[in-house]
Amino acid sequence: MENEKEFKKVLQRRNFYTVKDTGKLYLYALILPFAVGIVFSYISLAIVKGSGVQFPEGTNIINEMFDKYLWFSIPFVLLTQVIFFCIYFGYNKVNRIKQSSCNLSFKKTNIWTALLSVFVGIFCVLGLMLLIEGSFGSMFRAIGLKQNGIGLPLNSVGWLFINLLVAGILPGICEELLFRGMIFQGLKEKFSATTSIFLSALLFALMHQNIQQFIYPFILGCILAIVMQRTNNLIYPMLIHIFNNITTIVVSFLQEMKIINLPFESMAWWMHLVAVAVALVTFAILYVIYRFYLKKQSKIEVEKEGEPAVASSVNIGAFPVTLVCGILIAVVITVINTVG
Repeated sequence: MENEKEFKKVLQRRNFYTVKDTGKLYLYALILPFAVGIVFSYISLAIVKGSGVQFPEGTNIINEMFDKYLWFSIPFVLLTQVIFFCIYFGYNKVNRIKQSSCNLSFKKTNIWTALLSVFVGIFCVLGLMLLIEGSFGSMFRAIGLKQNGIGLPLNSVGWLFINLLVAGILPGICEELLFRGMIFQGLKEKFSATTSIFLSALLFALMHQNIQQFIYPFILGCILAIVMQRTNNLIYPMLIHIFNNITTIVVSFLQEMKIINLPFESMAWWMHLVAVAVALVTFAILYVIYRFYLKKQSKIEVEKEGEPAVASSVNIGAFPVTLVCGILIAVVITVINTVG
């Protein structure tokens, strides 16, 4: 009889994540895109060379292929998001976790909170852009760091819409499913809400594997996790993330088309003071939204049968090996990308 109960317990699908899940998920999110990217690049390079194309010595072949072949560049950009999406469904399937465990609910979505999420996504970019791209960008350039990374062209309306889908909407969905839907939920098993918020933001920022792309993702990651913690509905972080990406892409497009000219690389000293002032006003407004709207909203608590109690303090021993390894790998890659 006891064996039968244990067997049934094993077959039950759980509706919560643990910190062990967080460690595994973060490690998968680091390793799988890298491994699949290498395989995809190797196969693509073999196809190109097989057609007789030769690259001059010293050429960055990946960048060259990215610029010349759409059949390579678009799938290459989509690769990480597709893998994140597969991790979400595959991990839940293999570990018998309900898909609803990430707390993605359209039925419980409040229209006013949704509209406010859209506003926050747009407002964060506009309020912090001058500080991040201008002031911090100037600091990185002064110490010899250059912006690394490759992206799709943004020199026509057609490419604008492709970018909005590939680099705007899809990352807002796939990254939120993984980071706020799964990783953040797992951290709350062992850590307090505040610790989980900052730790999930750190993991999110390190995932970008570039020191120049650390500060803003960390700030955004904190905002997304706070919203998730208060609302318990992944729809709102998704909306913030999507419209944050869309705003960034639209501003970059306007810059590329010479419709606007934001002097990020040639800011006068007083503009740095303006950047700080605008950022402080932005944070003040975000705090007002949190204090007088978000904090007053009744959080929808989901009863999770058998869910472990949340720890109230940090314990280094609570970090699983997989999570520690994931953080170390992300830090090493970030350093390599920065130095290289």
